[in-house]
Amino acid sequence: MKFLSIASGSKGNCSYIETATHKILIDAGISYTRITNALKENEVNINDLTHLFITHEHSDHVNGLKILLKNTNPKIYISKGTNAYLKLTGNIQIIKALEPIYIENLTVIPIPLSHDAKEPLGFVFQNKLKSICYITDTGYIKDDLLGLLQNHDLYYLESNHDPYLLRTSGRPYHLIKRILNEKGHLSNEDSAYYFSKMKGDNTKYVIHAHISEECNNEAAIQHTYQQVLMAQGVSVDDIEFINASQIEPLKVIKL
Repeated sequence: MKFLSIASGSKGNCSYIETATHKILIDAGISYTRITNALKENEVNINDLTHLFITHEHSDHVNGLKILLKNTNPKIYISKGTNAYLKLTGNIQIIKALEPIYIENLTVIPIPLSHDAKEPLGFVFQNKLKSICYITDTGYIKDDLLGLLQNHDLYYLESNHDPYLLRTSGRPYHLIKRILNEKGHLSNEDSAYYFSKMKGDNTKYVIHAHISEECNNEAAIQHTYQQVLMAQGVSVDDIEFINASQIEPLKVIKL
């Protein structure tokens, strides 16, 4: 299984997962050209996409969707609430939280999230050998989901903001309140705490996703994760932590 973060943040979100038989895109919040180029750089033809998963309807996750679907024909997986807004037709499958999707040797479990969207979802992708937990754009994660989210090989996990930097950012109060509330975004501390409960022996990678350019930075994320994981007694010496970029694709991670 391979994973590529193409873009992550308020300027646009898009990721790619490849298995032996599937080429999967998650969201299309950037231009068709950027998606095409990122895949081409990794020797993937965008016309070979087999599946598209959409997390929710916010523009930074679907801005490039219309052009993408004019040029490609992946099967689309989308929640009823999200599609009530996007009104996609054709090769789609309406999915529900916690109802597994079986695509040959790949199982995908939609994860219910808490965000100011119609019916937002995260995902767990797993085959017999490896698994990826993909969670971004949520104010919190329900405690009763943590068992399902434990011990995956790679976590693509939102680490959106440092609360102090957010509160002193000069942003309008209503925006600060939106980000901090239960339907907003995970702070660095939230992200680190949830990861401390999810990390397992198989875990090798954490990609910090949806990082705010104004209200976060690499030093803040690293410091907070170190403090929280130490307090929780979680050792992460064998784990690679990576910051997703809003602009540049990361290197492909092969699991």
